[in-house]
Amino acid sequence: MKTRTDVYKESQMQRVLTEDERVSEQGIRVSRLEENTFALSGEVASSKRREVIEQVVAEKFPDLTVEYDLGITRVHEPDEVEEV
Repeated sequence: MKTRTDVYKESQMQRVLTEDERVSEQGIRVSRLEENTFALSGEVASSKRREVIEQVVAEKFPDLTVEYDLGITRVHEPDEVEEV
């Protein structure tokens, strides 16, 4: 059962992910796994971006255990030229 503290921590973490200028990610989901353990899941643009997110979360929430399930979006150039 989620406590008010859990909901508050989830909200705080979501806010940091959205509002911290180093991160600014809205597509990352935060969920509580157990007391003081949270998971972040979603897609990010690069491994460097994932590292920055992990660094910011560790800096802002040093007392929490956070598991990361952040995939890297595969972006590639088109195979053929689009004609307009």
